[in-house]
Amino acid sequence: MRGSHDAVPVPTMMKPSGWRWNPPEEGRDVRLLGLCLCVVSASVIATMALNVVGRVFIDVNSRSTGWNFVDAIIKDDYYVYALPTLIPGCITYVYFNWLASQFFAHT
Repeated sequence: MRGSHDAVPVPTMMKPSGWRWNPPEEGRDVRLLGLCLCVVSASVIATMALNVVGRVFIDVNSRSTGWNFVDAIIKDDYYVYALPTLIPGCITYVYFNWLASQFFAHT
């Protein structure tokens, strides 16, 4: 019979000798990926903002900006409704993300 002072060995997982959680070669393209995400996000936000602002300040039927791309954005109906719809959803998402991180930090 074993006494309370006898320890039972706990098996451990064997890892290779050069194993690391975050090797440097995994993160070499992170800055480029971050830059690409920022550029795409900024272009989508600019397109949505241009559509909403263009609808307010430019009469769609009578005037033209002279740029075909900008005129097509202003005459489009999708982003006029997408931007006001996305703002409350983004605020709600950020709030619940913060709330979950607080629950995680304090438990």
